[in-house]
Amino acid sequence: MLGQLFALLTAFCWAQNSVFYSIAGKRISSQSVTHIRLWIALPAILIVHFIFQGSFYPSITWTFPMVLLAASGFIGFFVADILIFYSFVAIGPGRTLLIMTLSPILSAVLSFFFLGESLRILQSAGMLVTLAGILIVIYHENKIEKIDSHILKGIIIAVLGSVAQAAAMVLSKAGLSEGMHPISANVVRITFGFAGLVIYTIVRGEFINDFKKMRDLKALTLISIAALIGPVLGIILTLYALQLAPVGIVTTLTQISPIILLPIEAIFLKRRITFWILTGTLVAVAGAVILFMC
Repeated sequence: MLGQLFALLTAFCWAQNSVFYSIAGKRISSQSVTHIRLWIALPAILIVHFIFQGSFYPSITWTFPMVLLAASGFIGFFVADILIFYSFVAIGPGRTLLIMTLSPILSAVLSFFFLGESLRILQSAGMLVTLAGILIVIYHENKIEKIDSHILKGIIIAVLGSVAQAAAMVLSKAGLSEGMHPISANVVRITFGFAGLVIYTIVRGEFINDFKKMRDLKALTLISIAALIGPVLGIILTLYALQLAPVGIVTTLTQISPIILLPIEAIFLKRRITFWILTGTLVAVAGAVILFMC
């Protein structure tokens, strides 16, 4: 149950992130947000590591699990995020999140084949019920009336982002097999994601320009808060969850953030709660309850 709790807390982190990153992305650009947030997250996680582990950087022995952990950071923080943020712009956050519900199913399949990790019938049922609830909410709010070439490209990239996210989760689980502390593991993951993003930004010719955009203090503040709660706290919680629960369950519960956002949007943004939103929310909550009972 503790693993499920950590995964659910991660979903709260992602819910906050989606709001802050969306606002910041509209003020500057999604790729600038993706880049700059790791300049904030890396020093922060190094300080956290020093406080809890007594050193700024973990002692690393390059075993195969460590290589997998580094690969998970590169794929998760760099490849997946670039694809997902592109999809946010191309087809919108809601439609992207709809497609991203593929990620838990993909991660469960990948963990079965590569980690030998199988789910019990009740766990599989809870996962499918939760995903059904999320799908009901997002689908009825984000129907695609017409698919042109631009929309199709966004859908394909969102699917690739979902695959990358699932792969990163499975690689993280495999990388933790030697018992590395989740905080140390997150340092390694952020380091390699950071390296990928820096190289990519230099190749794009936007390295200096991204920092110039940080003159927008509101955007910088939002990115800073989101970086601390997302890549730092959120990923640490995810890694703890992966140590204690199957990959499929962890990925499912971390995808519940659209449901968590509903009461916030209803109260502060006056979002209208429709029949389908209420139905999907109740179904997703029921699925989460089943997962906590497993």
